Amino acid sequence: MNKQDLAMSYFNRIPDGRRYAIARPYDPSVDRALRDIINKANKNGDCIIDVGNGYYRPIPGNAIEEKEFKEYIGHNDSKALDILVKHTCMREAFESKRKEIGYAKQQAERKAGRA
Repeated sequence: MNKQDLAMSYFNRIPDGRRYAIARPYDPSVDRALRDIINKANKNGDCIIDVGNGYYRPIPGNAIEEKEFKEYIGHNDSKALDILVKHTCMREAFESKRKEIGYAKQQAERKAGRA
């Protein structure tokens, strides 16, 4: 069985409710494939989370599962914000470097023109 098929077999066993949550695969490549499958599923109408106790689909109305769902979403919101801040800072640094290079070229041209 290849890694993708093994990851799909894990995916097909993800239960409703945390009581029977399944552990992440030990093989990192299978785990990566499973996380990719879950990511696609969550973008297409599914709701699968893992807050350290394994993968499961939280059930609305279950206080513990609702709390874990909110924890999961909050963690992802925080990661998304961190990435946006990082990208904003990187864009600013890149544009500053562009301006520095342009200024240095301009100074070199002026100096060459005066010589």
